[in-house]
Amino acid sequence: MNLKSALGRRSFLSALSAMTGGLLVPSQAADAAAKKTKVAPRSVDGSPIVPITSGLGSTGDIYAELGVTPIININGTVTVIGGSVMAPEVMELMRQGNQHFVLVDELEVAAGKWVAKLCKSPAGYTGLITAGAGAALVVGYAGMMTEDLEPRIKACPDVTGFPRTEVIIQKSHRYPFDHQIRQTGATLVEVETKEQMINAINPKTLAIHWTNIQSNGGQVNAEDTLAIAKAHNLYTFNDAAADVPPVERLWTYPAQGWDMVTWSGGKDIKGPQGSGLLIGKEDLIHYALLNMSPQEDRVGRPCKIGKETIFAFLKALEMFVNQNYDDTLKTYDARAQVITDAVKKFGVTANPREFNPNALGNVTPRYSWTIDPAKLKITGQEVMQKLADTRPVAIGSMGAGASGLRGRDPNADANAQQGGGRGGRGGRGGGGGGRPGRDPNSFGFAVWQIKDGEDKIIADRLVEIFSQAPKA
Repeated sequence: MNLKSALGRRSFLSALSAMTGGLLVPSQAADAAAKKTKVAPRSVDGSPIVPITSGLGSTGDIYAELGVTPIININGTVTVIGGSVMAPEVMELMRQGNQHFVLVDELEVAAGKWVAKLCKSPAGYTGLITAGAGAALVVGYAGMMTEDLEPRIKACPDVTGFPRTEVIIQKSHRYPFDHQIRQTGATLVEVETKEQMINAINPKTLAIHWTNIQSNGGQVNAEDTLAIAKAHNLYTFNDAAADVPPVERLWTYPAQGWDMVTWSGGKDIKGPQGSGLLIGKEDLIHYALLNMSPQEDRVGRPCKIGKETIFAFLKALEMFVNQNYDDTLKTYDARAQVITDAVKKFGVTANPREFNPNALGNVTPRYSWTIDPAKLKITGQEVMQKLADTRPVAIGSMGAGASGLRGRDPNADANAQQGGGRGGRGGRGGGGGGRPGRDPNSFGFAVWQIKDGEDKIIADRLVEIFSQAPKA
């Protein structure tokens, strides 16, 4: 399928670039601003973005140069398709972060204090910018086990002789990212009931892990978990990676008493995809920093985050905290209305908006539409597939599970082998079309990650699909 629009591949991608706002900063304007604010003039490093005239990027279409297909994101903040897209202001802070060299540890400490103030953290808490929420799990748990003892830090993940290495987790809270806990050398101990949780505690017990997105599935609630941990002098870690908005969770979760809480920076915060936030007690954050890059000979050395990414994340977090979410919802509604207005002539009608502001993880409205089978012979699943098959720019990505590629399982039966890779738990690859239990004549998706103007592109493509669909 080709996208029939006035925009060709190059002009289409150029238009997308224009939609995000220009990032060129004229030198005179920069110097004038510097004089006005009485700061040092702009340095050479991190100078304004300039056009590329040769080599990679010189065509203005780096996706075509590498032979990969760009995607309009109707799936959501899924890592396998790049998470989210940064705002122009965030990109500008990334550029400014490239202006100077800096001691990364000093920057991390200063950024952590800034975050703690912005996010209304309790007294004695601070922040740490990490290379994603997964990295926060690694360095957070490594820090709990090693504290500030250099011999332990260098030995980890060989935790032989460490006093406390066991982490209690409810069976219902097991998830793909507990691999990041295990890679520190910690041992997970599964429990189901409150009694089992208490009985599992022994001198080797380090912490109790809480998977926030699955917190409504366990038998032990958050209040009891925190009380048990406090009574037995155990640490607690709350993985809330996808659990903002609502923005208040950035301060209500630490205020509940969790020793550490992590969020992804590359989801609705819309920071760099390789960023994350860890808020926790000051001593634990210090231990975590000791276990990560730029320090060497640590289990968290691969968890490297650059100075530019730190600055960009801080700007994204500031914008996220200060947004008016009611206005944000109105923006989403307006995008969906563009699509509704375009397809109604085909007898395709909009369904009520689905939105639970207190849901666990990936909180955003979902919009859907229903096809009248008396007018068109096409299913919702077929519509979603045709959107994904759109070229030169795909609209969504059918079949792209949230967990990415899968290796070969030599123990799987023949049928399973023929079935190909498995989608991971919580996969959102289809963007909503053809979900089990849904009306086969409906299709839908989220619009929170589409950029200005992409609603019109989606609407135009749907008009093309329905114009070509067989009549009933």
